[in-house]
Amino acid sequence: MEEDNSYEPDVSGNLELRYRGWSEIEPRVLSFADCLLRLDVSFNQLNTLNEIANLHSLQELNCACNKLKSLPASLASLKWLRVIKANGNAISSIPFEIGHCKALESLNLSENVLTSIPQELAGCTCLHTLLLQNNDLSCLPLSLAGLTGQLHQVDVSNNNKEMAITLPAKIHRDAQSILWILSLQQEKYLNIDKLEQEMKVLQHENALAERELSLNKDRIAMLEKSKMNLEKDMESAKYFIIARTYYRNGRRKLNHWWRECKRACASKYTEIRPSKDSVECN
Repeated sequence: MEEDNSYEPDVSGNLELRYRGWSEIEPRVLSFADCLLRLDVSFNQLNTLNEIANLHSLQELNCACNKLKSLPASLASLKWLRVIKANGNAISSIPFEIGHCKALESLNLSENVLTSIPQELAGCTCLHTLLLQNNDLSCLPLSLAGLTGQLHQVDVSNNNKEMAITLPAKIHRDAQSILWILSLQQEKYLNIDKLEQEMKVLQHENALAERELSLNKDRIAMLEKSKMNLEKDMESAKYFIIARTYYRNGRRKLNHWWRECKRACASKYTEIRPSKDSVECN
């Protein structure tokens, strides 16, 4: 590592610190936070950029050709950052916080080992240049379709062969065609998601209907049982009414017969009883 500590930003806010063999950014660089606008630390041995968040005025960062394996999430705090050149590293992942870099216009991540790009990158609504060639990407986030009309340069050439399944190789440098295909894919997946949501609603409604049907079956079974008990009660009542009718008819006939018997007996008694005149004559 060089021992030269005489460096400082020029009048335009530029600071070039290339080929210094640094494995990390020296603390002295952070002392220029108020005036440093463009920092070039390319062609070093950097494996981390954690200190970069302290450079709150930074607009351009060139960290190409280092040993970086990732970009720090703290980049999201650099609200003036417009350009990131991080090509030629060993970067395998991009933090989703990059979507908070609202001023970001150009992002160069070529010649890395990326396998995916976060959906949140679409939050960089000023982004017009995205270079992703020579990585291991198999697809792009569909959310990038939201940058149609804004994103003018895209390069996804020389990536995973699966990339050609969703984006034909002939258009790997054609931003307009890439975004058009992504928008079609996004619409397709949105429709699939909508159908899946509707299917879940229908399944829920079907489950409720089946539950209601089961309850109704139980109610019908209870009603059938009540009907059977009622029919038994009606049959018993029928026999009771018939028996009561026979009883009443029999009692009526018996009363009638009894009255007839009494009347007959009274008549007979009158015939055989001697009259008062005949008794006096005797």
